Amino acid sequence: MNSYIDETTKEQFTEDTTIREAINSIYDMLAELPKEKRLAFFEQISKPKDLDFVKEIDGIYYVACAHFDREQKEDMITKVNRVLGAEV
Repeated sequence: MNSYIDETTKEQFTEDTTIREAINSIYDMLAELPKEKRLAFFEQISKPKDLDFVKEIDGIYYVACAHFDREQKEDMITKVNRVLGAEV
């Protein structure tokens, strides 16, 4: 295991090499896939929940996860579009 200092919190943390190896393995697998299969992989593992949604802006996909108060007058999609400055 490797020990590091978190630059934000200035706290020391230890990286678990098992997790790092698993992440590297996933990166390697994805690097070998063509673009279409990588996109299909991410689509498969990142299905939004009922209140979550995906928004594409300039070729970048954003997933917004719901944690808003259901009693508010503005719905989540309207709020996120307003915050992002996107037109509906």
